[in-house]
Amino acid sequence: MLTDFYQLTMANGYLLRKIAFKSAVFDLFFRKAPFKGVYAICYGLNKAIEAICDMHFSEEDILFLQKQNVFSDDFLNYLAKWKCELTIRSMDDGRISFPHEPIMEVEGPLIQCQLIETLLLNCFNFSTLCATKANRMWLATECQPILEFGLRRAQGPNGGLTASEAAMVGGCVGTSNVLAGKIQGMDIKGTQAHSWVMSFDSELDSFRAYADIYPDACILLIDTYDIIEGCKNAIIIGKELQAKGKNLLGVRIDSGDITYFSKEVRKLLDKAGFQDTKIIASNDIDEYLIREIKTHGGSVDIWAIGTKLATCYDDPALGGVYKLVSLEEQPKIKVANQVEKITIPSKKNVFRLYDDDGIMTGDVMELIDKETLNEGDVYDPLNPMRYYRIFNPSKIESLLKLKVQKGMILEKLGGWHDARQKMEKDIIRLSEDSKRLLNPKNYKVSISRSLYDLRNSLIHSHVDRKIWKRQ
Repeated sequence: MLTDFYQLTMANGYLLRKIAFKSAVFDLFFRKAPFKGVYAICYGLNKAIEAICDMHFSEEDILFLQKQNVFSDDFLNYLAKWKCELTIRSMDDGRISFPHEPIMEVEGPLIQCQLIETLLLNCFNFSTLCATKANRMWLATECQPILEFGLRRAQGPNGGLTASEAAMVGGCVGTSNVLAGKIQGMDIKGTQAHSWVMSFDSELDSFRAYADIYPDACILLIDTYDIIEGCKNAIIIGKELQAKGKNLLGVRIDSGDITYFSKEVRKLLDKAGFQDTKIIASNDIDEYLIREIKTHGGSVDIWAIGTKLATCYDDPALGGVYKLVSLEEQPKIKVANQVEKITIPSKKNVFRLYDDDGIMTGDVMELIDKETLNEGDVYDPLNPMRYYRIFNPSKIESLLKLKVQKGMILEKLGGWHDARQKMEKDIIRLSEDSKRLLNPKNYKVSISRSLYDLRNSLIHSHVDRKIWKRQ
């Protein structure tokens, strides 16, 4: 029932027009990489697959739909007996993906392919967006520890859980979200808020109380009143902890000029003999601020990132889409006035090419009956005048894997740990130029000559029919 109403009205219409059980193929993809980058970290695919294969309509659901007075009895009876018959090929969670290429291919009865669209996009879009945002921040820190602290600003409870999990895939090492930690086995982290410090007669009293309660996990928030004085008070507490055989683990800065104050705090800590005490930075941090702080010599060891990560603040929607590409083995195409919205028809393979150093050099879409790529020209799907020739790549990898056969999941699907490992393997194989925050180098995503010819013939056929009708 987690779907848009028009999915149900279309499915009912398919049944009434006797096309519901035609064999259809749909592609899941996105047209534009988020955050002015060139790539995205796929996530949410396995959750979508599990949800799709577990789909069913209860008696209560059928009764609710019946009360809408728009659906036929045949359709409601079909939903009551629903059994997934779909076959799904998909990239793995955690893999790097690029615009226009299919990330998942869904095949089966048209009525079922249609009804899973909203659920699939809901599982995929935000998870992928958040994993990608976390990844950009992680790379900007040069792979220092990042903590996800965004639950209070997230888009509701489900958005908060999704953000925490996806952030771990993208590069985070812990979260403040206790429920996410419980459900998904993530490390949960946190210190204290300004209200703790303000609840005592003095900052020093608040620090001492916290250290007494948590001597083995003492991290102190030093910017409630004055950062430099706060650091000096933290040093006093650190020496008291040392006298007990304990350590001051860290201090957190949550306001002000983090570049300047992190350097000053580092000097004070080091001079007092606390070289191992970590400096944690928070306060509306994103990848651009991280890069700025590091470029100008800031001394931050750990990054606690909230709003800008959990809400994907500067680009809050991925825009993944799900389009029909084949019906009854006949390729289908959407022809639009905008070139970027013209779809790529037919069932396809996606091949990834690597150079001698193991670096990705391009992805190529090819018709499904081609098991590998042959040498020859491949074309930019947005600009047929831009093409290049494949010549003896060191490695060719097929990215779409068979995950579901006629509604049956073929093997156990991995969780966020597995996706994180795949991300780490992929990200080192993406060129540094394509990971730049500003003006990243475009990554080649192309279509083969056979797919190029098929697409052009379908476009021309559509245009010819329009001209004929006008005449």
